[in-house]
Amino acid sequence: MGETVGESRFWRPLWQRYSASPSVALCRVPELEYAFSLEVKGDILDHCCGDGWLASLAWPDRTLAAGCDLDEFPLREAGKRGIYARVDRCDAGKRLPYAEGSFDLTFNNSGLEHIAELDAALAEVARVTRRGGVFAFNVLNHRYFEWWPLDRASRDDYRAWQPFYHALTIAEWKTRLEAAGFALQGVHGYFCEEAARVLALLDCEFSGYLMRRRKSALVSRYRSWPGIHRFLWRRKISGLTWRTEPDAGAGYFITAVRT
Repeated sequence: MGETVGESRFWRPLWQRYSASPSVALCRVPELEYAFSLEVKGDILDHCCGDGWLASLAWPDRTLAAGCDLDEFPLREAGKRGIYARVDRCDAGKRLPYAEGSFDLTFNNSGLEHIAELDAALAEVARVTRRGGVFAFNVLNHRYFEWWPLDRASRDDYRAWQPFYHALTIAEWKTRLEAAGFALQGVHGYFCEEAARVLALLDCEFSGYLMRRRKSALVSRYRSWPGIHRFLWRRKISGLTWRTEPDAGAGYFITAVRT
């Protein structure tokens, strides 16, 4: 089973938007492909929605019931897009500003690993998701760090500045979901070892430079000669295979049903 990044329907707009941070363009491909594959109906919560741009790509011409996020600036941008009936600023690790059973589908795009209070967050998602409704989310997992291409110090620093709290196995996700009131429904995998290592290298170098002003020869070359380096990295990333068997990659796209 395989599909390259360059074959994705989302690759061109992702590269146009994120070519200055190529790891972001890469990681968003499977996230969007799997989001696009969801059966989207009823009332939908975009949990940790950011600026709403990804939701607008995944579900064009669709108005979602709500989007919520902790960061005020991207949330203002989300409100301007007109794709949410309401937007709310809140801490997803605490209480969500919605009534019990408000949503048929709750979707989270690569946000759960950054929430320290994971069990509290899952309990709140369960509270606001209707019984029989679906919680769909994607996360990088334990293999992302097991396949880490750099030294241990860089890995530990990266996990701290992101921050990245939860790199779980599918068995661990099943346990946490069941404790919150969900039954695991489906698992799809993404990022083979080669793709995961490229993602980790780029994200460590670029996020370290942008978030911590950490020196990086790779980023310096990329920024000094953007034409040639963007071309070379785009060609390399385009040829990577992103899809894997369900429990064979560095990422999971998980669906669970509210019991």
